[in-house]
Amino acid sequence: MHPVDRRSGPFPIRFLLSFLGPIVWAQIFLSLAYSDEPAASVPPDEDWQTIQSTVKKRQYSLAIRQIGSYVRTHPGNRDAYLLGGRLARKIHRPGDGLALLDRGASRYPGDPVIQRLRAELYLEKGDMIRSRKILSDLARRKDLSPEERQKIREDQKTLRELAMSMPPLVTFDQNINFQEAIPPPFQSPHTYALENASTHLRVSNIDLSYSGGSSIGTSVAVETPLIKDTVHFQAGDNLYVGTATGESTAVESYLFAGADGQGPEGIQFLADAGDVFAGGQVNAGFYGHVDIPAGPFRLDGQAWYQLPWSGYGQAIIAGGLQSGGLLNATWTLTDNLSFSGEYEYTNDTVGGNRNPFGADHNTLFTADWRFLKSPDLHVVAGVDSQTFTPFVTNATTTVPVLLSSRYGFAGLSSLDQIGRYVVLNGQIGMVVGTFDTPGLLAGFQGDGGLSVQINPRIEFYGNVSYESLAEAYVGSVTTLMTGIHVWF
Repeated sequence: MHPVDRRSGPFPIRFLLSFLGPIVWAQIFLSLAYSDEPAASVPPDEDWQTIQSTVKKRQYSLAIRQIGSYVRTHPGNRDAYLLGGRLARKIHRPGDGLALLDRGASRYPGDPVIQRLRAELYLEKGDMIRSRKILSDLARRKDLSPEERQKIREDQKTLRELAMSMPPLVTFDQNINFQEAIPPPFQSPHTYALENASTHLRVSNIDLSYSGGSSIGTSVAVETPLIKDTVHFQAGDNLYVGTATGESTAVESYLFAGADGQGPEGIQFLADAGDVFAGGQVNAGFYGHVDIPAGPFRLDGQAWYQLPWSGYGQAIIAGGLQSGGLLNATWTLTDNLSFSGEYEYTNDTVGGNRNPFGADHNTLFTADWRFLKSPDLHVVAGVDSQTFTPFVTNATTTVPVLLSSRYGFAGLSSLDQIGRYVVLNGQIGMVVGTFDTPGLLAGFQGDGGLSVQINPRIEFYGNVSYESLAEAYVGSVTTLMTGIHVWF
């Protein structure tokens, strides 16, 4: 997934990655793999014949409700649970199917077909941990028929392919250091699978402009698989250029190498280290990132040490370095509602690592409600609090940091895949709060972007955002992000 610091924008698109991407891709796999599976046999009672008639009319939602009522009076009818689960899978309503199958599993705890259907619905829901556990337990059983064992193997293959289609983690340049309003647009699942299975070149550029200065960053990195398409080696260079009114231009860079990949139970990890050139010094730098899914919860942690402090052109000119960490927890309450909390701490120096400059504390709480599926529309709202503690006098004359901000925000967000190779995203909203000011201020924030796979081996993405008020900046901030991926 693409985590991001909130200093220049509160809207938390990041956590959409934790559940939208897997749900969409799982639906594609499951609809192809199981659309022809035969329906359950039909008992000869009148109520069941009514349900069968509803199914023949393709009124699947009504049939699921009828089955829910039916099993309350016929709890011993195994076929009712199976048909309800298959109908829910067919119309992509895993929650309804699991509610029926969980009741069936309590009645028939050892039934392999009920358990397999539960695994498929958990997979469609994006809960790969529960799906993997059920399928692993079934695969160890010795009493299954050859046909049932083959279906379990097909489910396990789908699970592996879904894991391969998860967005890989990316290094420091697109997570913390540029403090962009949102990460790059989601790519199509097809391109994520390419990234996880082949050597590829990634070139990205982030331009941040604000009152009195700018920061420009370019990253060039090469990544290649190491172990069974799940662990990858990567190496590259991030180059940062800072400008400021009345000052000369300066450059910092991070020359790195590392590895990223997937661990057990859907865990993703990334670690890289290298030489950081800043403030007339060469220092060792490090970045680490781990993303841990746990059913409806997701924990995402990042840590970095002595990497370029490139959020401000003045910081680059001063030879700024930054160390810190960020912890984010997301709770997906339902398919359409999630909550997220985040805490970040950073420690900044100038002149390389010679001179302490200040520390920043930031907390963020958000709620995301998807109220429309087509087109995809979300209401995103939350509160943000940031405090910068300078270690030197007149710190803001060296780097124009905002010493404190407290505000609430709300807006609309959208993410839509058009066909197989185009993904669009956008947000628009308002913020109200204090920005190192005695009274309340109101501001506007908006952004939009797209990702386009030009041909099977080349993809381009772009995103632009504007904020009239930003968390850590005085005045407005504009961010332009572009990039290209090439697979070999």
